[in-house]
Amino acid sequence: MPPKFKRHVDSYDYVSSKDTERANLLEDGSDEEDFFLKGPNAKPSKLNVRNNKIDRVQGQVNEVVGVMQNNIDKVLDRGERLEDLQDKSEDLSSNADIFRSRSKGLKNTMWWKNCRVRY
Repeated sequence: MPPKFKRHVDSYDYVSSKDTERANLLEDGSDEEDFFLKGPNAKPSKLNVRNNKIDRVQGQVNEVVGVMQNNIDKVLDRGERLEDLQDKSEDLSSNADIFRSRSKGLKNTMWWKNCRVRY
């Protein structure tokens, strides 16, 4: 029994089928064929407009990045100042406790001295 399909394709069949497909899919001389086969054909003025827009947007992005970096620096500085303030307030609180206990002891000592002098 002979095979139903031809197993080896000749190079001529391959090339002719490619040309036939192209002719069937695209009309001869169409812009689409030029676009897909040769790549986009952009005019320089359109490219300059796009480049100007891209440059403008890139400039805005760079400006926003600079502002955000400044904001982050300010937040870090603020965090350091808050830590310093917290350390100072803890020191003040501990010194206030020491002062309260010593002043209470002095008050009691002076009260007893006062009592001894009266009697």
